[in-house]
Amino acid sequence: MTENSRLHQAALLLRSAYCSRDGLDHVSCWSRCLRTLFGIAAGHPAEATITGLLASGPLATPSGTTGASAGQLIEILQPVPRGPQKASVVRALAGWWATQFGDECNPDWTGSISTYREALRQIRGLGPAVVDELLLFGPGLAVFPVDRTALRVAVRHGWLDLPVDDEDAQSLFARGADRSVTEMRELSQLLTKVGEEHCGREPQCDGCPLQSMLPEGGPRNPQSC
Repeated sequence: MTENSRLHQAALLLRSAYCSRDGLDHVSCWSRCLRTLFGIAAGHPAEATITGLLASGPLATPSGTTGASAGQLIEILQPVPRGPQKASVVRALAGWWATQFGDECNPDWTGSISTYREALRQIRGLGPAVVDELLLFGPGLAVFPVDRTALRVAVRHGWLDLPVDDEDAQSLFARGADRSVTEMRELSQLLTKVGEEHCGREPQCDGCPLQSMLPEGGPRNPQSC
């Protein structure tokens, strides 16, 4: 079985076990980026809270966000899980956005993915996986967020070998999702879900939707990632 077919099979198993979360294509790209940064997708308990904050007030636009002081943003973000801790990142992201796109909340991302990745990674608090998540779930660019959960699943099932090369991992998941933005979004969400329930720091394989796909002898490098 090829890596592509393994990823397709894994996606089928995860899809049958978990309901994919609805997308948020009806809201602005700016809104999607902030929701992604806070980890608030459709159906999240804090969805109504973040929706209200993004509808009016400083967070509604990039210029409004940059115009608010750090203290104001910390206060505004109090109701959002981990919101106050990310106030400086939000303000820095808004500053980059304003320089790049002005105050347009649904801009055309006509530059290259590599250019956006490099620029956003310069913002303190935005690691490579978070940047790729913003680009995938915000403007819908075809880049897969290879976070710790995705790496754990891939390494433990033998789809990737240690040490993991970033480009190899990126290619594996992108091809496994047929390089479709919709499929990449879904696969990322499904891997996050299985990570929360089974593939954390210590693997809990019993009852995992992907248990049947484990190598003989159990997960490889169970303490990895």
